[in-house]
Amino acid sequence: MGVYQRDSRWMVYWHVNGKRHDKSFGRGDLAQAKAQVFDKAVQDAIEHGLPTPDPETATASVQVVKTVSTTDAPTGEVLGQKPAGITLLELGHRYLDHMRASGRTDKHIRNIERLLTNKFIPVLGDKSVNSMTYQGDMVPFILHFKGISDSTKKERSQVTVNKYCDYLNFIFNFGIANDFTKVNPLKNWKKGKTQPREMRLTLEDAKKIMACAEPHLRWAMEVCFNIGARPGESELLALKWEHVDFSAGTVRIYATKTKTYRIVPINPTFLKRMEDVRATSQSGYIIEYNGRPVARIVKSFRNACQRAGITYPTRMYDLRHLFATTLLSKGADLAAVSKMMGHATVKMTADTYYHYMEGEKERAVKLLPTLEVA
Repeated sequence: MGVYQRDSRWMVYWHVNGKRHDKSFGRGDLAQAKAQVFDKAVQDAIEHGLPTPDPETATASVQVVKTVSTTDAPTGEVLGQKPAGITLLELGHRYLDHMRASGRTDKHIRNIERLLTNKFIPVLGDKSVNSMTYQGDMVPFILHFKGISDSTKKERSQVTVNKYCDYLNFIFNFGIANDFTKVNPLKNWKKGKTQPREMRLTLEDAKKIMACAEPHLRWAMEVCFNIGARPGESELLALKWEHVDFSAGTVRIYATKTKTYRIVPINPTFLKRMEDVRATSQSGYIIEYNGRPVARIVKSFRNACQRAGITYPTRMYDLRHLFATTLLSKGADLAAVSKMMGHATVKMTADTYYHYMEGEKERAVKLLPTLEVA
């Protein structure tokens, strides 16, 4: 819970039974005072197990903003006055405009916009960026997000904390590069080490999940595994039948992540399976549900995993990994797999998947001649 600004309006956010609530009190000093009073009232109610108070009743007696001496103001700002210099929210919006002008995907921009509005501003406040410091603002921010998530009720991973700090870093560096701000309060931050995610999905478990999946998900899993597409709206769910060349036995995949096309050959057996499915398709999309394109399959995949009794963490993306590891373990060429995955370099593929190439090191040492004196 806390007070923050959105488009110059003073807002209060709080959670009840895991659901977030936001209340606007308008603009100006009076709105700020009401937001602060209501925030305190909500905190007291939650602490004593009482219902959320009515905003109008809780703030009815508020008339003016309470003034505070400048010596009490954090990070050198005068409370009750507009911060000097560009604020975090304004800088964030300019950064988003820069991302749009640079041609970044709508999905990526929406993601950063949600983080800015729902995560960064509520915790940091809409303060002047030049007034922010590492110890005064960033350390509390990092420690806050190392805590328990309101949505999952679990401790956030270091990967999540690193991601949040990375995005803030981008915004701060953008401000400096464009002379909007003078400081990057995250300059002294060092990214926390993370353990690589273990990919545990096997062919046998994938088949168990498919047996418990709805028909459209079962088909989506087949397609994902056979062509190595990135699941979700970026690749798999965007594929249309017009992208498949049945005479050549290939599919043309556009990667929004790298903004490039790649051609992936299709196994002849699966190509015949695709021909059969196309005959009954209604939407023009390869993955459809009741004749309409599918927007999301995360929830249906999670439910299928539960029904199949899969207890370890897994996701649709693991089918893409399974595509690569299965090919490599059976002796497929590393460069060919890299091209089909849409990786920028073979090194990226090798760094991620080389340990799955069983027997390659043993085969390599057998190529050495003997070194002995006759």
